[in-house]
Amino acid sequence: MITPLPRSLDPLAGELLAGYVMRLAHRLDVAPDTVLRRTGLVDIQANTQAVTRTALSLELPAQRMNDFRTATRLTEAEAAALTLLPLAPRYPPVVHSLDVVRTGKRIPALDWLFPAAARYCPDCLAGDGTSLQTDHGGPWKTDWRLPVVFACSRHRRFLEHACPDCRQSIAGRPGVLIPRPTIAGLHPAQCRAPLAHGSSRARRATQLCGARLDRLQSEPGGPLPSELAELQMKITAMLGPDTPAVTASEYFTDLQMVSGLVMITWPKARPSAPGVDTHRTDLVLAGRHDPLLSLHASAPPQDARACASILLAADAILAAADLRTALAPLAPVENRTRSGIEPKRHRSWDSTYRRYQDECSERFRNAAEYLVSTHRRHGRSGSRLPHRGLGYGPQHVPAFLPLEWAERHLGAFTVAFSMPVLRRTTSAFLVRRALGKTIVDAAEFLGLGIDGKGLGSPITSWARRQGTPEAYERALDAIAAELTSAPLINYRHRREHLADWTLPPDSWHQIAARLERRRSPRYVSDDRARLAVTAYIWTRVTHGETQFAPCPPEAQHDPGHEAAWSRDRYDIAHWLKQNKQPYYQQMKPFLDAYADQLIHAIDTEHSDRQLTRSLAK
Repeated sequence: MITPLPRSLDPLAGELLAGYVMRLAHRLDVAPDTVLRRTGLVDIQANTQAVTRTALSLELPAQRMNDFRTATRLTEAEAAALTLLPLAPRYPPVVHSLDVVRTGKRIPALDWLFPAAARYCPDCLAGDGTSLQTDHGGPWKTDWRLPVVFACSRHRRFLEHACPDCRQSIAGRPGVLIPRPTIAGLHPAQCRAPLAHGSSRARRATQLCGARLDRLQSEPGGPLPSELAELQMKITAMLGPDTPAVTASEYFTDLQMVSGLVMITWPKARPSAPGVDTHRTDLVLAGRHDPLLSLHASAPPQDARACASILLAADAILAAADLRTALAPLAPVENRTRSGIEPKRHRSWDSTYRRYQDECSERFRNAAEYLVSTHRRHGRSGSRLPHRGLGYGPQHVPAFLPLEWAERHLGAFTVAFSMPVLRRTTSAFLVRRALGKTIVDAAEFLGLGIDGKGLGSPITSWARRQGTPEAYERALDAIAAELTSAPLINYRHRREHLADWTLPPDSWHQIAARLERRRSPRYVSDDRARLAVTAYIWTRVTHGETQFAPCPPEAQHDPGHEAAWSRDRYDIAHWLKQNKQPYYQQMKPFLDAYADQLIHAIDTEHSDRQLTRSLAK
């Protein structure tokens, strides 16, 4: 049964549960293990040592909360403030860890949350000069569990993560709230690492380092640079109540994602701010390229100075006016295929992005989709998902890109590719953005009649060889902007409407009757001409290409007839486009006018009979 302790302590502002227990144990002159047992914070199983898990730093379950409050005489608000639970709405890794530990598992150590108090400020541990803090030390703070907190804004210094004497990390064994809690006689600010590095069998205080972490230390790397001080203040404000929780949550998720890319591609985004110690980051990240190490690509360094330069680079990228341009150097195609970066590092980041992409800001998702679209798939190795927020659907993309758009945005590619190839390929890429799946599916959607293999890879490969891997994506962006700024047209509906359509004989006769007949080698008989100009009208209405016009039903079952139609459609399309032959010069305005009225008829669901009457007028 839990009973009140003989004496208790008021928690200090921002104090972590582990620090509170160590200060209370020091005041009672007992081992922290005694306080843990007396407050109901331990798990005791038969024939095993009592264990207090780090998960309690996230939240105190109802029964443990009641026991802890009974023993310490704290209010529920005071007890909850000793955990990370109040930060959950603003700092997503807390929520992710809570979801895991509530199922009985350990805190995921690589999810941007230190499993133990992995950093500290010596000045904060020294206390504020009051008798209570002079005797029992200052607070071990909850913020020090967050990798994004790399400095103490009050004392304008970097946080430390290692003991100044033994140089061991002050973080305890994963999953344990307080390192070696059964050893009494240690001040809360003393190092609890064993003297024999790597040993976990120390049973007395004399077997531990015992160095004071709250003594004044020289600061390797100099004082906190002003740029990092401003960044830490920004992050601290995000964690505070004055920032909307949604804004803070999206910012920290974006920061985690970008920091992962910064670490993978380091030193591409190395910050150049004066005083920022990037050499420390070089050393820390260089160790991650050891093929024998299996380290999560997005795991933040414990070293505060190394972590700070990574966060500074990531924050600068997120603050860029053009986020896509800022992200481009970190995750273009060559980083995944030709950079020498271990594929598993990108796969690790990819899995993190898939898991948390819905928690990112819309701005980051829209920018990241174009850089990491291969990761937007239905499950592992599944089909590609559509891009978000495009403003158009696949049905709104013409099968053959308008020439004026292609000339405006694809001119740089004409040195290596013909304009028809560029126009056809670009339409397929625009469809793939909206449709998802593969370029083959996009080609099929447009009715191109080709398998789509290699449809776009020659262009993107050429751009990479020119040193501008993002150039084609940029051109697609500009064309997509033109597409969405104009009235959207359902080209797929037009193609479906004309799939087995031919120009009605009555309409053809009305057109032919207005022409001055001139016999020439280019003359085609009436019915063959009718079917051939059907293909021309089809290209005008659907914005397609002559070669993909559907074969008329009249010619589908007669190979000779189909071959003649295939020749005629190309010949007449050429003569009409050339616009030099008198007979077809006369014909072209009538066909164009018919096509315009057919467009209106299809888009407004009018019948061919209504169209014929309209044309006759």
